[in-house]
Amino acid sequence: MEKDSKNILEVKNIEVVYDNVILALHNVSLNVPQGKIVALLGANGAGKSTTLKSISTMLASERGKVTKGSINYDDKVINNQTPSEMVGLGMVQVLEGRRCFGHLTVEENIIAGAYSRKLSRGDLNQELEKIYSYFKRLKE
Repeated sequence: MEKDSKNILEVKNIEVVYDNVILALHNVSLNVPQGKIVALLGANGAGKSTTLKSISTMLASERGKVTKGSINYDDKVINNQTPSEMVGLGMVQVLEGRRCFGHLTVEENIIAGAYSRKLSRGDLNQELEKIYSYFKRLKE
């Protein structure tokens, strides 16, 4: 990591337990530097989804909880935030293959995801251009 680079997300030694009995994650850590994209890879059952649900604070819906460690987003501890509070901080989990808004275009889905931010049209257009700079194929 670059010397002056800040981590926007830090997961430090988390442990996740489901139903107060099932240990799903033990001592998981990862960092996401500001402005970077990070991939989480692993075999089926390795804990990728549980790690992401921990970060997005969506474990409670499946009777899971982070029992050790900490998760920091933009220098704030987020372990006890609600999913709606996470949206307010600018973090959401996009669930794979769920097609919640399957009738919308890709751009309409992005705009729907930005709804809670209450952006002006100009700011929304700037955000769209930023997204398109990361994922050039989306603009096509």
